Order: sequence, then structure tokens, then C-alpha cells
Amino acid sequence: LGLVPKIQIRFTSSSEVIESINKSFIKKILYNLKFFYVKELVLINSCTYDVFKKTKIEIKEDQIVLLDTFFLNPDIVAFGANPSKEKIEKHYYFLNKLINNLSTMYKKKIVVCIHPKDNLKLKKKYFPNLDVVQYETRKNIYKAFLVLFIETSSIVDAILLKKRILTLFSNFFSKTINNFGQDFAARAGLLQINIENELKTDKNIFLSKLDKAKGGYSNYIKSFIAPDGSNIGCEKIIKILKERFF
Repeated sequence: LGLVPKIQIRFTSSSEVIESINKSFIKKILYNLKFFYVKELVLINSCTYDVFKKTKIEIKEDQIVLLDTFFLNPDIVAFGANPSKEKIEKHYYFLNKLINNLSTMYKKKIVVCIHPKDNLKLKKKYFPNLDVVQYETRKNIYKAFLVLFIETSSIVDAILLKKRILTLFSNFFSKTINNFGQDFAARAGLLQINIENELKTDKNIFLSKLDKAKGGYSNYIKSFIAPDGSNIGCEKIIKILKERFF
């Protein structure tokens, strides 16, 4: 309504945002009349896609990578998702048991990647016998035989690379934390497992299920990671800004 300044351009990697406008007669009219909070929406490929196209990180299958949850993230805590010490200890007991079983099953070492703002010293206590690293998430995903996670946007790198992915669910964490990972699972067709469940299936059958799940990645990639063909997102942003304002 013109009461506050509008954003000139919003660059988005979500084709759903554009499609929701094009599919709605009312939204399309409002958008054309500049009634949205942003004057123009421009579809671009994601940062994940740009890194993949512009860097030369070698892709391997050497290890099992756990993208550990930053459960003390202020944003998560603000939503009342702060687990008790007892729940955290139980969570890591079952999580260690699960990932060590996977390590034995597939004869692959485990690398635990933590959030840049997480407490490295604390996390090493929760994973006493494993390699715990910080600021090395993308590099380790590129080397992954299998990637496990509960909630982290870093999983999009694994989806783009079409790595085997296992979404974990923990009864010791809140719905806020679990729902984030389940949303990825639903949209990309990822396999899910509760950390308390024992893997009693044949390792080859389980591997086959993980490989089969990759079939759902393509739609997710086209919708949220690389919806703009082969264009480099950052280059398109520069091009558009030059055209509009310089």
C-alpha cells in the first residue's frame, strides 16, 4: 500500500515462489500492480550450485558423514526447542550406536561435521572415538559415501551431488528440530530412520534403498537448487543489477 519502502528485487532459488504467483490469478494481478513487498522477483540458481560449478572439489565415496545438529542454536532455542541435559545424553548415546553400526556395516570411517558457531570442544566429548571437524562441511560432503543429518541446510550439497542420504529422527529433540529434516525428506524423497531403531536389514538391501531414494532428488534440484538452467547465480545477480541500476 506504499506505507513502507518496498524491496526493489528479490533473488530467489525457489521456483515454487514464482510458480505460486503464476498459478494464482489474484497473486498475479497483485504482483503486476506492485502490491507485493518486493517489486520484482528474479529466479537464480543457488549458492550451492555456483560452488559446484566454479570450484574443483574432488568427489569421492571414502567416508560416512554426520552433519550434527546445532541444538544450542539461538534461533532454535528461541522457539522453545532447548533439550535437557538428560535428553541430550540419551540422544548421543543412540546416535553413536547407530553411526558406529553403519561404520562397521560398510567399513567406512565416520566424520562428524558441526556448525561454524557450535562448540567444538563439547561435541568432541559427545563423539569421543570419532573425527569431529568444524568449517569443513562442504569438503567432507563431497567425499561422502553416505550423509546423515537431522536438520541442516547444508544437506542441499549432498542432494545436488546425489549422495546417499539418511534423515535421522530423534525423540529426544523437539518437533521444531525434527520437522526441518522431515521437510527435506518429504520434498526430496529421502530415506528416514529413528536413531533408536536397530539396523536389522541386510547391508546390500539397505544400500539399494538409499540408492533408490536418489530418484527423488532431481525434482528437488530443479525446484530449489538449480531452477535456472546452467546459469551461475552470482553472475546473474551482477548482470541484473547492472541492467537495472547502472
